[in-house]
This record gives sequence, C-alpha cells and structure tokens, in this order.
Amino acid sequence: MGPTLELERLSLSLNRVEILAPLSATLAGGRLHAIIGPNGAGKSSLMKCLLGLRPHQGDIHRRWPGRPDRPAYVPQQAQFEPSLPITIEEFMLSTLSRRPLFGWERHRCRARIRQLLARVGLEHKGQLRLGQLSGGERQRLLFAQALERDSSLWFLDEPMTGLDQEGQMLINREIARLKARGCTLLVIHHDMEWVRRYADEVWLIDGGLRAHGRPEQLLPADGPRPLEACA
Repeated sequence: MGPTLELERLSLSLNRVEILAPLSATLAGGRLHAIIGPNGAGKSSLMKCLLGLRPHQGDIHRRWPGRPDRPAYVPQQAQFEPSLPITIEEFMLSTLSRRPLFGWERHRCRARIRQLLARVGLEHKGQLRLGQLSGGERQRLLFAQALERDSSLWFLDEPMTGLDQEGQMLINREIARLKARGCTLLVIHHDMEWVRRYADEVWLIDGGLRAHGRPEQLLPADGPRPLEACA
C-alpha cells in the first residue's frame, strides 16, 4: 500500500508572485489522484513541491504504512541531450547502478533492463542512441526508468505527452497495474475521459485548491466543465 500525503497550508510564491494559495488536504494512500486545471494553474508546481523539488511554505507529511521507499517521478517532457553518445541500454544501466558492473552482475542488470523496456514497447531499441528516439519514445523511456524503482508512490506529470495510441495503451496498462498493487498515484492529466475512467479522486487546481471530489461528482458526463462547475 502506498503512503497517505497530508498537506498543511502548503503554498508557493516566486518573486513575490503567489503561484499556489495555501491549501490543506489529505491524499489517501492506495488511490489514484488526478490533478486537473487550466494551463498555468500551478499543477506542475504543486507536484514539484510534493517531490521536494521546489521551495514552499507549509508542511508535507508522508504517512507510510510500512517502510518508506523512493518516489517514482515521470516529468512532462524528457530532458535529454540529443548529442550524448549513449544508448538506451547504457542510460538504463546508469539508472540501475552508479558504479561499473562486470560479469554476472552486468548480465543480470541487462536482463532486468530488457524486461523494463519490454513493458513500454522499447525492447527492440536498446542499442539506439537517445538522440534517435522520438518524443513519445523518450516518454516511454522515462516511464521504464521510473518502473525500475518499484515504488509505491508515483508522480506523473501528463504521462501521455507525445505518445501514440500504442504508447498510451502500454502506459495505461502499467498505471492500471500500479493501481491494482495499491500504489499511491498523483497524475496531472487534461483528458477528462481518462480521469473519469482511472481516477479515484479528482483535485481541481487553479492558483490553489478549487475543488475536490470523486470523478462522478466533479466531472458528470453531461454536466459543465470543471471550472464552470466550481465558479
């Protein structure tokens, strides 16, 4: 089971401009929390605060049911240097170990990498260089890298960015598996049909927390758009 996140008056200001008004909330463990809202509303900033990647005011508590583990994070866009002379397999090897690997240990890690790449449909592209990948393939690679952590806490910032239909199917399958395992997932998403299908709870962010509820409450199929409903 993934952790519960408790936010106490969490807020963010940059250069004296308020990005997120103080918000307090409890994100229950073992559930998929969809974070929605207009562009520039502070959704990614909130996620980076929760990850400890951005300074903020207020408190964030992670209540783990067992031993804590490292969160998995898939950013909105892959930040790769196209000119780097490194293959997908070498990139993944650097993820699995920060020290040189030899013999059976290297063989074991390569087998693990092949398994991870197969889960995102990149099993036949391990020898390609990073610069040879399309934007969607880079997004798949980021997801494979995150899968290696085997975490019970996931942060996904628009994980379908640049993905074709096959890529979306593969990533949705993995998200469904994580949800079935009882992981806690926070997913920024713009597709309301996806949110209705996969989310347990929906958080509407627009300069702060505007609304929270179950998908059927916040996103009725024949009702107004979320911002209109909460105006």
